Amino acid sequence: MTLEEIKSGESKNVEFKVKLPDDSKKYMKTIVAYANTSGGKIIIGVDDTRNIVGVEPSSVFQIMDKIANAISDMCAPQIIPDVTFRTIQGKCIVQIEIYPGQNRPYYIRSMGKENGTYIRVAGTSRPVDEAILKDLEYQGAGKSYDEIVNVEIDYDEKQALELC
Repeated sequence: MTLEEIKSGESKNVEFKVKLPDDSKKYMKTIVAYANTSGGKIIIGVDDTRNIVGVEPSSVFQIMDKIANAISDMCAPQIIPDVTFRTIQGKCIVQIEIYPGQNRPYYIRSMGKENGTYIRVAGTSRPVDEAILKDLEYQGAGKSYDEIVNVEIDYDEKQALELC
């Protein structure tokens, strides 16, 4: 993340935090939502007005370890984040980058799949409804709705040939 990107502000794929929240669940919703959609970054050490406030340099590695452990412990299936730090304007920031996952749906383990699955909508993380959850499950299985076999309908070869 560069200074120019930070000055561009938050978006669907970028979220700022002044500091790492004490309650990991507060940012885990965003992590899961990024993995279920098109990926994204959480930048720690930047406020809502795009000012770089930084994190304490002596605690950078502790913050990075805490993030990696929380994601590993709280998310299912496993999400592998790219957690890095850099110095901008003499201040340290921590960047969590989450890539779009292949094993959807991702969810917060303690909340269960039905209640702990989130997606990104504009700049917010939203819980999914039953239909979106089902779609994420199809995506994770490498299928689409069009490929699903309906066993309740009888196949009529003659009728199928008439459609051709």
